[in-house]
Amino acid sequence: MSVSFVRQLGAESGVQLNPLRDNSEIPTSGSADRNFGIMMRATRGRIDKSFKVDRGNVLSKLGKGEQVRISALNEAWVHVVEALNNGAYEAVVQRLVTDAAAIKWALVEVDGVTQAITFSVSETEPVAPYLLSIKHLECFNDGIILEFRADEKKTGGSAVANKEITLRLRDSDGVLLYEFLGSLDATAKDDYGNSFYLPDVVAAQTDTVEVSVGVTGTAAAIDPASNAYGYDTSGKEKWATSTALVCFDEGGTAFDAEDYSLARVQLESTPHDFAYISSGGTQSAAMLAQLVQLAFDTNRQLRFDVPGNLGVDAAISFVEALSMGASETAHLLHAFWFPVKCNDPTGINPKGYFGVATLNIAYACGRNSQANARGFAPKNYPIAGRNWAINRLRMEQIVSPSNQQLNALAKAKINPCIWENFSGGGRFVFRDSLTSALVDSSLRKLISVADMSTSIDESVVRYGNDVLQLPMKEALKRLSNFLTELFEGAEASGWLVPSDTPEMEGRAWRFDVRPNAQHPYDRIDCSYWLRYDGTARQIFVTQTLTR
Repeated sequence: MSVSFVRQLGAESGVQLNPLRDNSEIPTSGSADRNFGIMMRATRGRIDKSFKVDRGNVLSKLGKGEQVRISALNEAWVHVVEALNNGAYEAVVQRLVTDAAAIKWALVEVDGVTQAITFSVSETEPVAPYLLSIKHLECFNDGIILEFRADEKKTGGSAVANKEITLRLRDSDGVLLYEFLGSLDATAKDDYGNSFYLPDVVAAQTDTVEVSVGVTGTAAAIDPASNAYGYDTSGKEKWATSTALVCFDEGGTAFDAEDYSLARVQLESTPHDFAYISSGGTQSAAMLAQLVQLAFDTNRQLRFDVPGNLGVDAAISFVEALSMGASETAHLLHAFWFPVKCNDPTGINPKGYFGVATLNIAYACGRNSQANARGFAPKNYPIAGRNWAINRLRMEQIVSPSNQQLNALAKAKINPCIWENFSGGGRFVFRDSLTSALVDSSLRKLISVADMSTSIDESVVRYGNDVLQLPMKEALKRLSNFLTELFEGAEASGWLVPSDTPEMEGRAWRFDVRPNAQHPYDRIDCSYWLRYDGTARQIFVTQTLTR
């Protein structure tokens, strides 16, 4: 083929074609505001780092769940499953474990004389010789099932040992998790010249399973006499299959402050993004303290439950003991109290108390998926009131607060989730939308403002990262243009309204981007002032009779 250009032109005559430059990219926030993060106890899931689950794989990733009567910690599983079925796109999960948790090795050994196959579990890293050693990092409490086989291989019309095997991992119910085809020979290559060695094949496909081969030479093959070789007399494939091998010891569920702290650090450092933090219904002050710290460190909103079996005074005491209002970012902390007995939305528990803070997050995630032409979701509409009914079955309200008690709850920054009457009939709803900020007349008291302001901050800092290491003049120009477009879009979407503060001059937003006075060569100061729209929480109605 004739090429009429070069990529790099020297002193010679010719045409240099430079690589395509892309100036069309438009900054986006992705799907982070449709996801939530949670620290929880589960019967399945990695313990070394956070992982994502969605409604399609939640049962295989987290297990089937266990009843709350066994442990109150199991309520978090109910929250996650319900949320994923009601608007949340993904949950970013950090599994809680103690320092006594241990991952063990599944071991496959073959007798060199009889070809008998033995499956076992080793608490320490196996020492060769052995056929296979498997480390399953998804840590199933209920164990895994291994099975493997080698296809029939003939030389000169006679069956010979085969180095290539198929290895499968199943859960305890027999559901296939992984299937790998590879060789027991460390030098094996596939048709494209890539390593066909089984440990390398596994590593290329997943980071949740580690496989090692503990034999070499002629021992690194499946003998024709093996029960894992070829076919039986009826023509069916012969597989060597284990019973359920329990390769993970949870080490108990007596979590302490150090366990919560480690989980918080892992959830904070995950590459998986999320916009909301769920408490999972926990009543642990130590865990809630770590979640508050996570909200501060990540500028994400934490929505937590006040136990539904508490009366009004006890609910207020529960929140006051947590001192949420003392946090520097109290506007990011939102308390929900659901004094209602209902059916478990997942069906594994009997009727009882199940928090709704994570359901509120799920509704917010569903709302956020409906962005307008400028990319803004209707976050100025809080998840509260008539349009956001709590969709559970056999709900029975145990406490009906009086007006004075509702006043006390509002002063304590608790959002009651109770029965309310509307023009179209009554329903259970999120009755209020207050943050934990200890303010009386301020936008910081409104959850909708927390939702909008954190979104704006996230967009600005992400774009700030985009312009780092550019020339100062170019960075200033790009950042100014970005803020103008961002705030114009926010105002057009109803997030921002004109301010009556004199310095705002009737505008809804203004910003200032300039080099730092003391460090003008490498620092930029970026400040912005915004007037968010509020939320109609109170309406005063007066009827006057006239003649």
